[in-house]
Amino acid sequence: MDLEVIYEEARDRAEAEGAYSREEWNDIIDDILDGKRVTNQVHDDDDWAQIREALQARFEELEEETAEL
Repeated sequence: MDLEVIYEEARDRAEAEGAYSREEWNDIIDDILDGKRVTNQVHDDDDWAQIREALQARFEELEEETAEL
């Protein structure tokens, strides 16, 4: 699993939905990860907490990128 690919998917979705709060970002991350888990794109033996935290921590990066638009 490539965290960068998931981040880009989440960023694109946040931009499309106009979701720029931390809470909305976290909801998007949770939704994407849940979807990937259901479709077996990510396996149960992956460290879900670490993956989720790593992606949620990139909220500041999202803020910087959207400020540039």
